[in-house]
Amino acid sequence: MPAPVRLSDIVDALEMQSDELSSFLDLDTGQVETISDDLVRDAEECGDSEEPNLSDWQDEEWETARRIAFSDRFRKLPTKFEVHEWEIMREFADSLESGKIREDLLHALHGSGAFRHFKDAIRRQGVESAWFAFRTEALRQIAVDWCEENGVSPVE
Repeated sequence: MPAPVRLSDIVDALEMQSDELSSFLDLDTGQVETISDDLVRDAEECGDSEEPNLSDWQDEEWETARRIAFSDRFRKLPTKFEVHEWEIMREFADSLESGKIREDLLHALHGSGAFRHFKDAIRRQGVESAWFAFRTEALRQIAVDWCEENGVSPVE
């Protein structure tokens, strides 16, 4: 059975996703590891015997990348493409009681620059703290669902 994982660690990893990084849960320790996709890919390509020419500060990350590439003890957390941030923003806008604020946020979500326009709109409308609370709860639910699907026991 996988080690328990702090739900907040998964939520934190989901919050800091990028195109260049992925997060994995170590089922043996319950630790979340966030690592460069390039380094994991290099580990997979190098195999067990080769070691790339890395700086000393990258040695620990390289060993983590190798463990991810060559063991079954890691599960990849949902990527930013699976989290659907735009959908979370739309759900937040739909949840607002004020029609004026709701319409402003929904309008911001359309067209080029939707994420930037939404950010500007939540500040302009004074609902930034409500948005961050809503987003954190949405990410928490994604983390809970992921744990359930992967047989992992989250702890608060």
